[in-house]
Amino acid sequence: MAAVTGVLADYAGGEASESDVVRALLAHDGWYAPMLWLNETFPDRKVYESMIPTPALGRAPSPGDLWLFTDAARVQAAIEAGAAFAAAGGPVRGVELFGALGRGVSEVRVNPAGPDVHGWSVGIDDAVLDFLARWIDALQVESSLNASAEDLGPRLAGFEHYVVPVDDTGRPRVVALPKPPGNYVMAFTAPDLYIAHQKRDPGVTGAADMTAATLFGLADYDGVDGVVLDMKESDSFVLPRDLCDAVLKLIA
Repeated sequence: MAAVTGVLADYAGGEASESDVVRALLAHDGWYAPMLWLNETFPDRKVYESMIPTPALGRAPSPGDLWLFTDAARVQAAIEAGAAFAAAGGPVRGVELFGALGRGVSEVRVNPAGPDVHGWSVGIDDAVLDFLARWIDALQVESSLNASAEDLGPRLAGFEHYVVPVDDTGRPRVVALPKPPGNYVMAFTAPDLYIAHQKRDPGVTGAADMTAATLFGLADYDGVDGVVLDMKESDSFVLPRDLCDAVLKLIA
């Protein structure tokens, strides 16, 4: 069973959050979608690793209703349940798939013919598309952080929605770190990482949404030595003041 279906099952049982679901959907790289939509959305991509035909007759998605499947077995389950949408192709990466959604889609249904606990649906409007775009940007920043990629600086500079914990005075939360020694403003790339930290830190009473210019500019404050990103109990990404300055120089 794909990890994403496990998260969907946990969500159905009240054991996972909306943020957990969104991260799982975007991180999943085994998506299948109707070939008609894929061909319209990715016109330059003609061949998929797997293309699964469906019967000519049967229940088809309504106009604007996009059916997505977490794996080939879910496509087959839909076929056996009487679905008909010419063919499904895949696998497709989650960030690629959800990043390509537009207003031509009114609703997304995940695994529409499978068990309810492995399904999910959402109506698509401008707010949802903006929400997904923020998440995709966050995952791309995280990927660059984890890989120390060459595009890390531009990714950090271009990200517009850092989640910054604040204390009961409304000020950004600062933490003392031993290596490199100093006081660092905390920030997270995605809501679920912030929520996990909030559970560990009773001094965090809320969060602020900050652009890169605002966040890395905080390194100039007296008593602040830089920024720490996505801090965990055993790991974090520390940017001392000179690196914060380097990121600021990349901001147009």
